[in-house]
Amino acid sequence: MKKVLLFLLLLPYLLHGQKLNQQGLKEYFIIDKGDTANFYIYNPENIEKTKVFLFLQGSKPAPMISSTDNVECCFNNFPKSEMKRMPKEYAFVYIQKVGVPYYANTDHFTTSAKFIERNNVLDRADVANKVLNYVTNKIYPKATVVAVMGHSEGSDVAARLAFINKKVTHLCFASGNGAPQMFNDVLFIRRKMHKGEISAAEAQAQIDSYFTGMDRVFKKPNSVTDIFRGNTYQWHYAINKPPIENLLKLKIPIFLTIGSDDEAVPIEASDYIKSEFVRLQKNNLTYKVYPNSNHSYVETLPNGESKDHWSELFDDFAEFIKNNNR
Repeated sequence: MKKVLLFLLLLPYLLHGQKLNQQGLKEYFIIDKGDTANFYIYNPENIEKTKVFLFLQGSKPAPMISSTDNVECCFNNFPKSEMKRMPKEYAFVYIQKVGVPYYANTDHFTTSAKFIERNNVLDRADVANKVLNYVTNKIYPKATVVAVMGHSEGSDVAARLAFINKKVTHLCFASGNGAPQMFNDVLFIRRKMHKGEISAAEAQAQIDSYFTGMDRVFKKPNSVTDIFRGNTYQWHYAINKPPIENLLKLKIPIFLTIGSDDEAVPIEASDYIKSEFVRLQKNNLTYKVYPNSNHSYVETLPNGESKDHWSELFDDFAEFIKNNNR
């Protein structure tokens, strides 16, 4: 009976280890501000690596792998196939957000209070900085390339990380914006107005209401209990730190990408980044727009069919690193 009870007690850990093995991942963790920050390295061959590739995902509190009541396992919420495509000399690193489990049944998954407390760009960049130092000091001290790709909200995190951690050698700023998040939100309202979807008066009313709410945010920038538009004041405060301020300070090669039909980030926000680099005559930025593609780099073809460029994005960044390696 004791053996049975012990087995049942250990079962969640055994299943967790099994799922890690299925994915070819090894789990690590650091303690940060009293919390556990887990990160994972894809190196199924368990060989020495000379390059590190850190991927920083977007804003959702998604478990790395998940199931539903109808599908046992596994939906991958991290770029598994892209990890496999990377050249063998790369160790692929993925950081799970604090307060989010590695695995969950999404039919019964709820966002944790810890995630809400810790979820903001500045905190994520601080955790990523500590993880990257751990990886390069203790696991792959011989790494000559430390490449960071941030997608969506992860691009804000990546830009700040590259500024505060001088070990970063290459940056991919994917589907992000250089301006504060407020610029995005207001621009989308103006677009609706210009398309005739809402009147000029209605647009202005929405914008006035929005700025009133954001004014409250900046009066209490550290609040994790006050909510505006579904996120904490602290989250809004952090996401409105303009990434352009970090990007312009970097001397490393930067690969700036976006889909021309991005529905979450206006392409003009990436055009702004490029225009600033041209204006200031900084030559360390390469800008690639994926025509007719959305936030996830899925292109809508003239015949209505779709073409996925997500893997191409990773391939393009790998090629960019190779062509810009000192």
